[in-house]
Amino acid sequence: MNIKCFTNPDNVVYADVEEFADHFGKECGINDLRQQLEDFRSAPKPNGKVIKGTKRTAIRLLVPNLYFPDANIKMGDSVWVYLGESYEIYCLYWPA
Repeated sequence: MNIKCFTNPDNVVYADVEEFADHFGKECGINDLRQQLEDFRSAPKPNGKVIKGTKRTAIRLLVPNLYFPDANIKMGDSVWVYLGESYEIYCLYWPA
């Protein structure tokens, strides 16, 4: 995983968790994606968490500021969804 992917605005999509979780969960075959996002948000791990879907998909949840402790990434304290270097990275935000 390359930090340049997280700092390049062309690679990052900012998404409201309300709109993202159900739709993306269905596409990947992760029925409880919303709950897993909430659980990870409340207790993030520095190396993130890999979730496998039923449609031959795996995603990594991570908080960039924990994963790259020396970097200063815009919204790096939020939960991000990483699919691989060839895909967009989703930075999630929760409504206030």
